[in-house]
Amino acid sequence: MDGIKNTFFVLLFSISLFGFSQQEKKNHFSLQLDFFYGNVIKHKDKISHLAISFPRGFMLNWSKKSENTVVKKNYNYPEYGFSFIYQDFQNPILGKSYALNINYTFFFGKKSNKNLFYLRLGQGIAYNTNPFDLVDNNKNISFGSHLLANTTIGFNYRRKISSSIDASAGILLNHYSNGSIKSPNTGLNLFSFSTGLNYNFDHRNPIDYSETPTSEAIILEKEPVRFNLQFSGGLNSSSNIAGKQYPFYVGTIYADKRINSKSILQFGSELFFSNYLKELIRFNAIAFPEKEETGDAEYKRVSLIIGHELDLDNFSIITQIGYYIYYPYDNDTRYYERIGVKKYFGSKWFASASIKAHLFLAESIDLGIGIRL
Repeated sequence: MDGIKNTFFVLLFSISLFGFSQQEKKNHFSLQLDFFYGNVIKHKDKISHLAISFPRGFMLNWSKKSENTVVKKNYNYPEYGFSFIYQDFQNPILGKSYALNINYTFFFGKKSNKNLFYLRLGQGIAYNTNPFDLVDNNKNISFGSHLLANTTIGFNYRRKISSSIDASAGILLNHYSNGSIKSPNTGLNLFSFSTGLNYNFDHRNPIDYSETPTSEAIILEKEPVRFNLQFSGGLNSSSNIAGKQYPFYVGTIYADKRINSKSILQFGSELFFSNYLKELIRFNAIAFPEKEETGDAEYKRVSLIIGHELDLDNFSIITQIGYYIYYPYDNDTRYYERIGVKKYFGSKWFASASIKAHLFLAESIDLGIGIRL
């Protein structure tokens, strides 16, 4: 605990010194340092032995402030940036984690207000120091690998205490999972309280959001229905302990319709080739003869999807719900959910990264490329 506090104040002092040296420049960004303390959420009985400690850590966040434009005004001038997160689980089974995230911050109320609430969403990669090992650490069923996906959701209150310094306090939800890239993978969810300080590097030359925004051309409701083709893939494994990793492939076709400057609705279909499922079918036929399975059941699946795309100016947040209409082997629920991000390169091509889950139990991390026609 004392080590974390010392790190917290050393980093804060360093930020202040750096900010002083940069104060004459028009750098419209900020650095925020938060300390958090919380507990593990027991989302499954099998992780009861892991939900006994009070994890703590700190988050260092760099945020770029929005320019005063029409597009940014539609979202109340959000900020985007990067976060470094240090997490000490206070449990030798779980070890520690180090994460690097990309995040977006959405504000409630006028940004010029002295008191402000904001929501920060982050997604990135984490490194865990003590994952599952069949011999040395077989109780860590939450992390099957060193590399994990990390998702953060923070809701905070910010109070301006000077032109350059803001104080904040709030709650933080933190999720770690490897998306079944390697078993076991129950994942881990944490709930924490956080508090910290934010330094504004542009405090002498801040952006004036009260002025009329710079005009920009925006394509709105006249946009026709567009068709999308996407190919995704990755690695995942079966739920068997120490199961091997297998490639999977997903072909997606869907139509979308923009309904306003922020939202695009989606409807389409996905075809899955999941090699881990092929292996699981064979395994179950041998391990559970009472089921009278032959081991050669079809492993392909087809689904229908509906979704929403939140357009953030060449960067999007996607949320989808799917239902398997072709589901020859009963393994998971027939419903699934997907959340992810898309980055557009020009007007047609895009790349995507998403997490697919069944009732919030991750099946895969999908990386894809596609075209919007």
